[in-house]
Amino acid sequence: MQCQNCHSELPEGARFCLECGTSIAPAPQAVPTPSEIFQSSPFDQEQGTSHAASEPTEVYQVPLSYQEYVGPAMYQEYAGPSQNAQAPLTATAYAPKPGTPAPGAPYAGYPAPGFPPNANDPYATQSAYTPYFAGAAPNQPRRRKKTALIVTLVTVIALVVLLGGGITYFVVQNNQRSQAVQALQWDDPNSLYSGVQALTPTTTSALDSASGSLWKESAPLSDSHPYACEFKDGSYHVTTAKLKYMYTCLEKTSYSDFAMQADVSILRGEGAGLSFRHPGTGDYYTFLYNTQGIYSVEIYSGGEYKRSLASGFRSQELKPGLEQTNTVMIIAHKSAIDIYANGKFVDTLYDSTYAEGTLGLTASTKSSPTEVSFSNLKIWRL
Repeated sequence: MQCQNCHSELPEGARFCLECGTSIAPAPQAVPTPSEIFQSSPFDQEQGTSHAASEPTEVYQVPLSYQEYVGPAMYQEYAGPSQNAQAPLTATAYAPKPGTPAPGAPYAGYPAPGFPPNANDPYATQSAYTPYFAGAAPNQPRRRKKTALIVTLVTVIALVVLLGGGITYFVVQNNQRSQAVQALQWDDPNSLYSGVQALTPTTTSALDSASGSLWKESAPLSDSHPYACEFKDGSYHVTTAKLKYMYTCLEKTSYSDFAMQADVSILRGEGAGLSFRHPGTGDYYTFLYNTQGIYSVEIYSGGEYKRSLASGFRSQELKPGLEQTNTVMIIAHKSAIDIYANGKFVDTLYDSTYAEGTLGLTASTKSSPTEVSFSNLKIWRL
């Protein structure tokens, strides 16, 4: 049996073409001829009677419903079944939904481009419809985007709050320190010492190792290098083997008004001290004392001695002898230089030659090599 429209082979009893969807009318049954109509009936056969066929008195007309069906032209729009035709067995199309099986598996709805029409749907045709493929990554919910945005905003706000809090704390601390510095009694050395000690040092260092220290080591002591700066035995050692010579190890931070304190011990030799306000090479002030407790404050320019602010003064506050630890402190404010030893006031001097510079630790010789130990350094910026 073939479709009269596309000539495709059809299964027995098909009502629609599986290829083009053309409705197929049932094949008309054979109409008996007049002679066949008037042959002997079963009743006559039972009675043993036979009648010859006679001419019919009325011509049999073929019903209209059995007239030959003429299919529509190719691609003619389907107008739906006639009133007498029965509905197709499976002509329902379902809209695709998420979770629809991938192309190739039986599913209801329109076929994907490039796939044959659904054999169960006589009305299915090729279309531009793009099917939903199972397994494709679904779009992320907008709720996740909102959550990420909220987390980002909260993080930014937290950082701003922390940063603002840190800045506020710094400003408050700086204001409090400025007020405390302004409240120092510069004209009273003893009150000045107590006021500075009450402040938090800007820099604190035990000077026990090079790790994290601003004080650097030089080349080791040798005949070609008769002076050295090095960490040794838990402290910072400044050594000079050159006679009648003063050697200073410098830190690179520059200070104007400041306080500097360190524990100083002359291990061998003759003199030790603190240098300050180094504006350039060889320009500085230096405070020196020897093993007899005699101190001096000198000014150097270009590495050469220029003049003394104090010289040959003995202080009972300085411990004489070798390996004696003296806690020495210098407070410099504008042109005033205040000197302390072991928590006691020693002297106040005035000079305005140098107003700013770096700080240094010094060893001095006259007739024998000198080695000095420095530890527990504190520096206040005023």
